[in-house]
Amino acid sequence: MKLFYLITSLENGGAQLTIPPVVSSLRQQGCDVTVLACEPRDMKAAAKLEAAGIPYTVLCSGKRNKLAYTLALIRYLRHNRPDVLWTSLSVATLVGQLAGKYLNIPVVSWKNNAEARRYTQFFRNFTKLWIADSAMVAQFLLKDMRLPASRVMTWPLYCCDTATHITDYWDGIRPLRLGSMGRLKEQKNYALLIRAIHKLLQARPELTNRLHLSIAGDGPLKEELQNQINQAGLQNTITLLGYNTNPQGFLQGLDVYVQPSLFEGMCLAGHEAMAMGLPIIATPVGELAFSVISGQTGFSLAGNLENSLCDALNTLFAHPQLVQRYGRNAREFVQTKFSQQAFDAAGARIVEHVKTALL
Repeated sequence: MKLFYLITSLENGGAQLTIPPVVSSLRQQGCDVTVLACEPRDMKAAAKLEAAGIPYTVLCSGKRNKLAYTLALIRYLRHNRPDVLWTSLSVATLVGQLAGKYLNIPVVSWKNNAEARRYTQFFRNFTKLWIADSAMVAQFLLKDMRLPASRVMTWPLYCCDTATHITDYWDGIRPLRLGSMGRLKEQKNYALLIRAIHKLLQARPELTNRLHLSIAGDGPLKEELQNQINQAGLQNTITLLGYNTNPQGFLQGLDVYVQPSLFEGMCLAGHEAMAMGLPIIATPVGELAFSVISGQTGFSLAGNLENSLCDALNTLFAHPQLVQRYGRNAREFVQTKFSQQAFDAAGARIVEHVKTALL
């Protein structure tokens, strides 16, 4: 089966980072896969595709509108037609849906979070099969996007690697090292995280030198978040590290991982932190709603999120041994639920369905 995997851009991001393992699994099922990108952006994902031996083509040399992307894709497909067009992210999905409809090519689309733009909802039936990257997103597709169960399948976009994990857990004496990874965009809710740290230290100034938060990532809110940090006088407590090229190294330097997102799908960063053996403090969004179990793998935030986050940190300072207990539980949880075998089995089921039901 010849498959074109269309994504919005080759910038660094969670959806792009999942391409190599997904393609590897698809290839095991006999698929011939080529990646297409509507535009380049920072092209930081390209190196990972090249390292994995995955061919790719960028349709437009820079940022264009959706019509331009669609026309470029149609021109490309006329000369190089696949059996299936598989899309990832909302812009690429719209572009693929329109081109697929015009050229009568079946479209399969990822859904990576429990949110839908108006055009995604409107053109939802142009996609023959929707792939949810998590159980929460599958529920969203069925209930909110009103898709029949026959057109929704789930492939959890995470495969656990516990080969590297932390062994030196926080002892309650040295400063507590908090961290988070993600694009500096509204979705990640880092403004709330900064407010919560500020609120905690105002209530307990004796903790000022006993914790530090590092945020690894870049994005449009960088200046705004840095100004918020400066205005709160937290320059020595919170550091924006910028784009990180070594996620494992970053996670190894933490004691606790924090993910205060407004919405997520699989949330790769959070699950990678759990695989590293870190306890996690997170909002119950996407797959994190099932993986972050209060009192077992970390703290699931509820109610007033600022207060809930402060409560979680106060609990850890009062009971430092919970960092090791929750961290080891988190690692065992993802190791059991998100194995390589489970990842490949999910991909095999989907490929078989596409071959028998769509072609």
